[in-house]
Amino acid sequence: MEKLIITNCATDCSMYPEWQQRFHDSNVLAASIAPAWRAGAAIAHIHAPPGDFKAWESHTKAIRDACGIMIQYGISTQTVEQRRAVIKNKPEMISVAVGAHNLSFVGRDLMMLHPREELAELMRLCRDNGVKPEFEVCALGDCWMINDLAQKGLIEPPFMMTIFFGRPGGTWSPPTPEEFMHRIKHLPQGSYYMTSVTGATHLQLTTMSVLMGGHVRVGTEDEPYLQPGTLGDNVDHVARIVGISKQLGREVASVDEARATLKIPAR
Repeated sequence: MEKLIITNCATDCSMYPEWQQRFHDSNVLAASIAPAWRAGAAIAHIHAPPGDFKAWESHTKAIRDACGIMIQYGISTQTVEQRRAVIKNKPEMISVAVGAHNLSFVGRDLMMLHPREELAELMRLCRDNGVKPEFEVCALGDCWMINDLAQKGLIEPPFMMTIFFGRPGGTWSPPTPEEFMHRIKHLPQGSYYMTSVTGATHLQLTTMSVLMGGHVRVGTEDEPYLQPGTLGDNVDHVARIVGISKQLGREVASVDEARATLKIPAR
């Protein structure tokens, strides 16, 4: 079995009112990501306000000054023009929501559609800048959209995706072993998937992903609680899944090994 690739979703959490927002500060963000990288994370998924281009630049520089992790830009609600502005910072990846954004956050709901024309333009933007798209998959219908992009010649395998379970809102899917097995059975050929889970079953499903040959996304954005009542920093979430993976006989990929698997050239 290939080595486990770990994405650390090192952003503030929008789903728990008690969560204290802190990752707007680039130095605080980098100080949380660097230990997670040393613990075994190969990719850092980060956020900044969509139109605050200086914040994206500042976050990227602080992280690269602190460690050698690959950077994945989240906030796939950014417009194509906003993506065009931040992609100049040369992240290794950007997140692309192939379905609708329909999420319920603390104090606000989010509903945004990503039409095929927009997705096609984003793929051209990624291709022209040497950036790999990371597809956000909340339901199997999203896979139809990925296949559509592939049939148009806009993307080539290996496809990288994050499969989400338990996120509140209209894109919710049950965070259960049955739903996990159903989802991975129907993923496109040539796919690498990261399993991301919100809720009490997060450790169960990420462990299943380790066992089934998938990969994992863990950290403060998706599910900040290590267990009920115990918040963890990013290094805590990464170190735990590293320990589980090694106990199960699966080694963890370094950044260079993850680059080779996903066909992402060094910056």
